[in-house]
Amino acid sequence: MIRVGVCGLLFSGALAGAAEARPASTGFFAEGGLGAVTFLPAAGKDAAIGPAMNLRIGRDLFSFLSLGVYLAASSHEATLPPPPEGQFFQLYRGGADARLGGRFDKIALFVEGGLGASMISSNVLEKVMLTKPGSHFSVTFHGGAGLEYQLENRHYAFGLAVDAFLEPQFANIKALDTRLYLRYTYGGG
Repeated sequence: MIRVGVCGLLFSGALAGAAEARPASTGFFAEGGLGAVTFLPAAGKDAAIGPAMNLRIGRDLFSFLSLGVYLAASSHEATLPPPPEGQFFQLYRGGADARLGGRFDKIALFVEGGLGASMISSNVLEKVMLTKPGSHFSVTFHGGAGLEYQLENRHYAFGLAVDAFLEPQFANIKALDTRLYLRYTYGGG
């Protein structure tokens, strides 16, 4: 009888603990991130790694699916053979994407992908034919994955994500965008 009472007490305590667990919020969200953009081999010898900023807003449709829009900017040194020397350019990107993921207690894993557009600020890469004369815009395809840690306050999460992107109009430039971000979710669901 005592054994059944102790087991029942432990079981009810476990259920109470599970009932008190607070799931992550779902709803409208905003993310701000800092990181770096690294160009892959074909363009990597002519464009140095550079700091990047990202802003993303969207809506969680379900706990496992989100849709959003993003803006990103990065700055890079052109490492071309001289002349010129000491030239910099900026890469601006924006678009829409979807994120599919799953949560395991405080950790969430996700994959994301989308479509957008890019603008390069300078013609400095024309010398090595990474951009065409007068061409400053490209379609951008991106896809990647990440991991997110849910804070005690269920509206906030920190995350790390890595996205690869392709810009066909810029001689098929391929790059990696790595970012650390803070996410705030406005919803209560």
